Amino acid sequence: MTRYPGIADIKQFYEWKCYTDEKIQEYVEIEWITKEQYKEITGKDYPSPSDISSGEADENAGVELNKEG
Repeated sequence: MTRYPGIADIKQFYEWKCYTDEKIQEYVEIEWITKEQYKEITGKDYPSPSDISSGEADENAGVELNKEG
């Protein structure tokens, strides 16, 4: 039985911007694709665990809200 989505489908969805880098990381985490396939799809090296956790925490760092009084 063929698994869906296959690598070609995942790559197409990524190119159409249906999937983010984070979504492709999830496919690696559940062992649906390899880290090498992640790089093939995204053009980026698979992030190390410290890159992933620190990236999420710093996403809104330095953002200042405009408060009008």
